[in-house]
Amino acid sequence: MARANLWCPNLLRISSLLFCSQLFCAPLFYAQAAPVVLKMGVHNFPPDIVVNADGSCGGPGLELSRDIFEAAGMQVEPRCITPARMYLLLDSGDIDFSINIKSTLKLSRQHLPVEPPYSKLQLVLYSHNHSSDAPRDDSVAAIRAFDYQGQRQQLLQRGYIFVDLPDSVSASQFFLHQRSQHLITYDGPFRSFLSKSQPELLKELQRKPITSIDTFYIVSAQSKHQAAMQQAITQFAQKHRCLYLARSLPQP
Repeated sequence: MARANLWCPNLLRISSLLFCSQLFCAPLFYAQAAPVVLKMGVHNFPPDIVVNADGSCGGPGLELSRDIFEAAGMQVEPRCITPARMYLLLDSGDIDFSINIKSTLKLSRQHLPVEPPYSKLQLVLYSHNHSSDAPRDDSVAAIRAFDYQGQRQQLLQRGYIFVDLPDSVSASQFFLHQRSQHLITYDGPFRSFLSKSQPELLKELQRKPITSIDTFYIVSAQSKHQAAMQQAITQFAQKHRCLYLARSLPQP
């Protein structure tokens, strides 16, 4: 009997530990893993990406990105920044991906451009007519850190003077206020911007097509989600049979 009494406290202690373990560990067993949140670098590039007056971002390009990655169980959090800063954050891994052309000199070749392309852009040079009040000094409004498929260097060699602005909207506004003679830009975004502000000005401008350029989802070499993002983009393109991802967007 004495031997049995010695074991009873131990049995009670073990039972209590098992009960406590089940009580406190059960929530951990049923807890779900936190969702993967991808940080997307975006800048003011209407109509695809629009940065609002309060600093928030929106637009069909952001919504399409959310559709692509949410289908693979990942969430997208936009970071509204200038292109120059976007390249730095891609290098550091502080953003996971963005949309860009592959040939940008500021864009590290270590980052991954994912096929198929996101969209095709038409690079153009707009100029004011001689009758305007714009300067006649070969000045070109442009986006800082954009080399425009090598066109920046070619124009510099021909004597053009670049005036660098933070993003496409500020460059367009600088040109439209007749503070530069020329504007190097992408035609679709510029026409979209102009149609909402001063559509009548388009017929007063001279337009010179330069070249067509594909844009891509660019995935940071430092992102731990690189493989998952590449797979999500590829699967979305296959499902929707996209030659260009942006063409899956509803057309206006």
